[in-house]
Amino acid sequence: MKNKINIGKKILLLGASSDMGLAFLDRLNLSNFTLGAHCYKGEKRIINWIKLKGKKTKLKIMKKNLKDQKSCYTLVDQFIKWSGGIDILVQLIGNISSVVYWDRLKEQDWKKDIAINLGAPFFVAQRVFGHMKKKGGKIILMSTASAKHGGGSNTIGYGIAKAGVEALTKGMAREGGKYNILVNAIAPGLIKTRFHEEKAGRTSLQIRKRANLSRLKRIGKPSEIAAVIEHLISDDVNYITGETISVSGGDWI
Repeated sequence: MKNKINIGKKILLLGASSDMGLAFLDRLNLSNFTLGAHCYKGEKRIINWIKLKGKKTKLKIMKKNLKDQKSCYTLVDQFIKWSGGIDILVQLIGNISSVVYWDRLKEQDWKKDIAINLGAPFFVAQRVFGHMKKKGGKIILMSTASAKHGGGSNTIGYGIAKAGVEALTKGMAREGGKYNILVNAIAPGLIKTRFHEEKAGRTSLQIRKRANLSRLKRIGKPSEIAAVIEHLISDDVNYITGETISVSGGDWI
C-alpha cells in the first residue's frame, strides 16, 4: 500500500541534490506538494533530474552554504516566505572534511565536520521548530549507523557529529510532543552513494568487502532510505517520535 501524504504539504528538503535526495524526490508526486530543494553545489543535478523526469513540480531550488546560524535561519525564512509555511523538514546534508586517522584530525577540519553535520541540522531545525509550534509538523534528521559505535577511525568527527544528531532528535521530540511536532532520525549503513568514494575515499574493493560484513551481504540503495523517509512523513504514521531508525542490512548485530 502506498504511503498517504496529504496533498498541499509544504516540504523543505536539505541536500536535495544528493543521491538520497533525488531518490526521495523520485518517490513523491511533486505536483501535489510545495517543495524547497536545498543544495550547496548540486544545483545542476536537480535541474537535470527535473528535465529527465519531465515532472510538473512546484519546486524551488534554494542554493545556500549552511555555514552558521544566520545562513540556516535565512534559508528557512526564505522558504516560508515563498511557500507560506512548513509542514515537513527532511535533512540529508552531510560531509567529511578530511579522511585521516582521528589523532591527526586538524582543528579546522574538526570544526567543519561539526558545523555541517550537526550545526546546520541543529540551527535549521531550531528555526523550523518555532514555526511548527503553531500547527505541528514532522522533522526527519540524518544520522549514520556507525554513530552508536564511535564512528570510523578515519571519520571520527563525522561520527561524533551524527551521534549529536541522535541526541538532538530525542531532545526535540521531547520538547515537540506538546506541539504535535514529531522528530525522528534515520541511521543509514553502507548505502550506494557518491559519498563513500568521493568523500570517504573508499575503493570499490573496500566497499564490497565492507558490504559483506552486513547480515544481508550487500550494499543498500538510496531508494531504501527514501522509502523509510516517505513512511515516516506519511499521514498514516503519527505515533513514532524520538526514534533513530537504523537502515543497515543487519549490520552491527
